[in-house]
Amino acid sequence: MIPIKPALFAWMLLFLNQNLLAGGFLDRFIDPRDGYFDTSEWLATRTGFLPVPIIITEPAVGYGGGAALTFFHGEFKGVEVESRPGETRRVPPSVSAVAAGGTENGTWFLGGGHLGIWKNDDIRYIGGAGYGEIKMDYYGTSSQLRHPVSFDSAAWGLLQEFKFRIRDSRFFAGLGYRLVDTKNRFHPGGLLPIPGLPAIGFDSRSAGIQFSLSYDSRDNVFTPNRGLDTELKAEINGHVWGGDDDFKRYSAYLKYYRPFAGNWVAGLRLDGKTLEGDAPFYEYPFVDMRGIKIMRYQGKRTALGELELRWTFHPRWTLVGFGGAARTWAVQNDTASDNIYSKDLGIRYLIASKLGLQFGLDIAQGPEDTAVYFQVGSAWLR
Repeated sequence: MIPIKPALFAWMLLFLNQNLLAGGFLDRFIDPRDGYFDTSEWLATRTGFLPVPIIITEPAVGYGGGAALTFFHGEFKGVEVESRPGETRRVPPSVSAVAAGGTENGTWFLGGGHLGIWKNDDIRYIGGAGYGEIKMDYYGTSSQLRHPVSFDSAAWGLLQEFKFRIRDSRFFAGLGYRLVDTKNRFHPGGLLPIPGLPAIGFDSRSAGIQFSLSYDSRDNVFTPNRGLDTELKAEINGHVWGGDDDFKRYSAYLKYYRPFAGNWVAGLRLDGKTLEGDAPFYEYPFVDMRGIKIMRYQGKRTALGELELRWTFHPRWTLVGFGGAARTWAVQNDTASDNIYSKDLGIRYLIASKLGLQFGLDIAQGPEDTAVYFQVGSAWLR
């Protein structure tokens, strides 16, 4: 949820270093093919960092802001390699980023990460670490609480994941490690005990290894227009890996993109998660869709489906429409919730044509909230 306003972006760069005016600096932000604002040439240089103002509009934590600094490594001028006789695949760039921000309810965070694309995209690496103090509401699994309970959580996390291409195919085998360490304090307002929680104040650490098998044929990792992205993942968490609880999580997703009628793109997303064992409250799967608060609908299992349509009415501008439905299953009796619906309208601008990177704004409506999201790339990258 990060906006990039063209005029604001240019002025930020000039403020950072007025000497950049020399040598036709601003020409790097005009695409000579159509005369529109474009960041491709700047990002393709050795100093191609992208300072980005962050505007946070997540309903779970309120309005806020911050700043991020993103760096795109190396060239990305349509680099392609031969994957098999007569077939080529595009190699995406490596990206590094650091960010910090906060919101009106006292939530704040800082962290950094790196997406590494190595050996002509035969190896992919995702790594990051961060710390934050989070203030949210807890609704219980399958919304078992009549009224939400507010909580504060000081948390830091670490992720390390490698994916290896299987021969010259589009399949990847992955291995990773994830750690989340939290200090939690709940404010029950007279409700004791709180269902699903051991106490009103407790520390908790989750740690485990991840195994994955994925397939990726997308034409673009940032704003795909064609192709399939799907993954199966198993996570084994427990004491042996440095955690407090023994539990397993399984997840699967599918994202499919297909152009039609010239300037239209249809996207389909299917997502399912399940948990086995005794896990802390923040590890239970939750419905992750635009217009719905983070952790608002949790359960032992979750499933959702989304459909997105994009209409490019101008080479730089695209309208977006979205609709989705989800369901959760309870921890105790395994009963399913009612269907949970969300819908969305948005607009995108092609800000880096050589990356195929769009940015824009979505207005999404869920069962309880209407929220505004600032997007960079596909909304399904959240």
